[in-house]
Order: sequence, then C-alpha cells, then structure tokens
Amino acid sequence: MNFETIHLEKKNDVLWVWLNRENKVSTINLKMMKELIGLADWLREESEIKFVVFTNKGKLFSAGFDLYNFNEEIENKDEAPQFIRSMSIIGQELMRKLENLEQISIAALRGSAYGGGVAIAMTTDFRLMADGTVFNLPETNVGLFLNWGCTPRLVKAVGALKAKEIIMLCEDITSDECSHLGLVNKVVSTEKLDNEVDQLIEKIRGKGYYSIRMTKKLVNASIMANVGDVFINEPELAERVITSGETKEKVDKFMKRAQK
Repeated sequence: MNFETIHLEKKNDVLWVWLNRENKVSTINLKMMKELIGLADWLREESEIKFVVFTNKGKLFSAGFDLYNFNEEIENKDEAPQFIRSMSIIGQELMRKLENLEQISIAALRGSAYGGGVAIAMTTDFRLMADGTVFNLPETNVGLFLNWGCTPRLVKAVGALKAKEIIMLCEDITSDECSHLGLVNKVVSTEKLDNEVDQLIEKIRGKGYYSIRMTKKLVNASIMANVGDVFINEPELAERVITSGETKEKVDKFMKRAQK
C-alpha cells in the first residue's frame, strides 16, 4: 500500500509503521487519520502479520492535531459545524480501528507525544517510551477538550482525579511518571528502543498466539464497557465548544506564539 503520511516496513511477521509527515513532527491531519484507518482495514486481511509497531521518523512521535489546517477549516462559520462533527466521528473511528487491530500492537516512542499522538499511542497493546520524552495533552490550552473517545480511556487508565489533572493543566508528563501511572510499560534509552521491541515480540511469540489475541479482545472489551454515551454525544459537544468562538481565539494566540 502507498501512503503519504506514514511509511511501512515489513520484517517477517512484524509491520513497522512510521509516522512520517514532511513537517518532521508528524502533526495529525485528516489525511493521516484516513490513511491510518485504511491501514487498519488492510491489516484485517493480512493474517501473516502478527505484530504492528507504531513509531516515528521525526523528532517527535507526534505534535498532535494539525492546528494550522484546523484553524483554516473553522474560519468558515457556515461549514465549520459539519467539519467539527465529521472530524470527531472520524477520530472516534480511528481510535476504535487501531485499538481493535487483529495484530498485537506496540508503540515505540522515540520522541514526545502530544494530543492526538498520545491518543494513537494509547490504542496500542504495549508502549515503550524513550527516556527524556514526555506525554502532553494540550487541548484545553487551545479551547478544546480531549476528544475521539479518549477521555474515558484515560480515566480507565489513571483514574478520574489524575485524568482531570492531566487534561485540565496541560502539563508535561515525564517518561518516568508515564511509567509510574501505567501509561507506558517501560522506559528505555533511545538507542535500546528497537532492541526492547524485538525482545518483547520474542517473549510474546513464545506464548499461544490465539490465546494472546483473545486476551487482547477481552481486556479491550472490559476497558470500553459502559462508555457508549460518550461516543454518541462527543461530536455535538465538540461542535458547541468550537463554535462558541473560544477555540478560534485560543488557537490564534497559540499560532502567534509559535511563529515568534
């Protein structure tokens, strides 16, 4: 398959997926979202691929959602509501598709992850993080809330109290704290990251592969129980927040700071 925003590299039964937008920080735009959804659909029929590793080519795993593209889309007040609902629904689909891959998925975070980058990482079954990198959810800084069904996922992972702190304060979560909170499995040096991925895959290969897959499905089903209302209401909530004007004001200020 040919993609523009991701690069694929197959090694035996392992598919490496490199987030690889030309801006070197792999901001997430609609094209990347659709390409990742297309990848997930393609992988459903690729039974010889047993493992999928998500990693990055640039200095960051992902800088999160592409605010420049987003800001252009919400300029048109007549078309903005439909765009906002559509992006929310596509984001939810992306999370479900990646989370429910038939393969065992691993995030190998060579760089820090922000916003949507954290969301993509959190869909994986195992997460290895390079020492010195961070997670950050900056949504409320730019007048947004944590979308794509990620709020209940984070609450399930770290509890309601910590989830509110992470989302509302938008502060960096160090690699050590990510490990302590259970957001990642292990923190290693960048130089050892690929070797750690290989070792993890070899450990899993020594188990019953079908029992591993069934365990993945059962755990995922347990995590996502009773959160259906969030998915139903999220697109409309996103529309209300963004069309209030607060988001546009915050995004404009953010981009002015970024350009200095």
